[in-house]
Amino acid sequence: MERTLRGVAALAEAVVEVGAAPLGLDVPVTGLDVFDRAEPGAEPGALVVAVGVDPRSERAEALVRAAGRDRAAAVVFREEGAGAPNEALRAAAAEAGTAVLLRRPWADWAQLIGTLRAGLAVAEEAEVANVPLGDLDALAEALAALVGGAVTIESPDSRVLAYSSDNRDVDDIRRSTILARRVPAERRAAMREDGFLALLRRTPGALHRRADGTAPERAAVAVRAGEEVLGSLWVAPTGRPLPPTVAEALRAAARIAAPHLLHDRARRGGERALVREAARALMAGRGSADLPAARTGLPPAEPCAVLALAVAAGPGPDPVAGGRLARSALAACARRGHPAVAVAADDGARVLLGGLDPDPRLAADRLSRLAGALARDLSEEFGRPVRIGVGEVRAALDRAAESARTAAQALRALRLGRSPRLPPAAGIGEVADTVALLGFLDALREHPPPGPDGSVARLAAHAAKPGEEVLLDTLRAYLEHAGDGARAAAALGVPASTFRYRRQKAERLSGIDLDDPDARLLAQLQLRLLALDAAERD
Repeated sequence: MERTLRGVAALAEAVVEVGAAPLGLDVPVTGLDVFDRAEPGAEPGALVVAVGVDPRSERAEALVRAAGRDRAAAVVFREEGAGAPNEALRAAAAEAGTAVLLRRPWADWAQLIGTLRAGLAVAEEAEVANVPLGDLDALAEALAALVGGAVTIESPDSRVLAYSSDNRDVDDIRRSTILARRVPAERRAAMREDGFLALLRRTPGALHRRADGTAPERAAVAVRAGEEVLGSLWVAPTGRPLPPTVAEALRAAARIAAPHLLHDRARRGGERALVREAARALMAGRGSADLPAARTGLPPAEPCAVLALAVAAGPGPDPVAGGRLARSALAACARRGHPAVAVAADDGARVLLGGLDPDPRLAADRLSRLAGALARDLSEEFGRPVRIGVGEVRAALDRAAESARTAAQALRALRLGRSPRLPPAAGIGEVADTVALLGFLDALREHPPPGPDGSVARLAAHAAKPGEEVLLDTLRAYLEHAGDGARAAAALGVPASTFRYRRQKAERLSGIDLDDPDARLLAQLQLRLLALDAAERD
């Protein structure tokens, strides 16, 4: 059947909203185009996804008019402000006869494009027993009547999304699956070993397995949007064997369930993104604790803390990309029974933990042990060292920003400190000297010594010439070894005579008075600042 703008907007309403529809919503949609400035133009009936185009710009208006000439169905922009398109863009849409859709603020482009592609691949089916779109509980009840058995709707990772309420004479596996809201681990393992799960994913129709030993009778079908598996439907007998028509009925049920599962997936993804953004704002000191508390179970009036995580740089793909570090940290916290919210950050990830022990000392001790365990687990997972700054425990969730600030300070000290004894996870008190030094260096960066030609600046300019870069290392080694030339030469691995010559040259070129303790201290701080700037650029 033909997909319409109305149907696509309904399926994807968790990630997109209608901003303007001058020709209504019953226009046909034939496909998806991602706008490319180098290759403009769209197919008739296409949804044009305007990645990187500011909806307030003249380019956006021109794109809408061009889409109208190409007879595209709609152009999708990111949402700005209150969500409604500005008057100029609305006027362009009316002139072009092309709809404008807006990406909701909590969705990213990848999520939106994936949802729209899946929505276009889902065949429109007639409503079943007037089940509202996305009401999976009502859908399970309706499908149970259709297929003649007890229905369970599952996600691709075997979590129970909904189930029918007819539990007469059901077997123990279905009962335990429903109680745990997940297929038992041993049952999943058995189905992986005998190949049933893999066969289910690649089979376009339904599978019907008779009872065999400890495995009860089941019929199952994968629910798809094109090639993408959205989930699965499972049917268990209720007191008598499943009817011989169950496989045929399940194929029809899968087509009916596809838009519901797609809608539910987009809705759950939108809710998760909304919670993450609320937690991000809370940790930045901009938001309320109400939404994270309501959606995650983090108790608002109990102690909380923030962990700041980063993966050390190394060869190969960045493991932090796409929020993988945040997802892995969240899963690791869940395995240990700690409710949390994890979000990606510019330098790695942040984890907000709530419901900590009311005794501050016990809470800090348990938090430190958790951070150490996470650092070990995640370092093993990513194959690179993971550093974790442990924020100070605060009395309630609305003070999470204070903990986040100290967590970020501790993480920065762990990443930039030079002591070989730095642990993989630490609170601000354990790295206080490095935190203080970094504070001095930040102040020095903001308020450099007067005059453009400071001693270290002059030496750094000269050391930029080929063959002269050793002069900065020479001065640094001399200062760090308290003027002991023999130890400094040994640290650099050069003869004492070579080191003495380089030190004298560095002293002459820089103009530093190495007999002045103030000059030595300032030079050492400036050298440390040069190294800090280089490390933070990397």
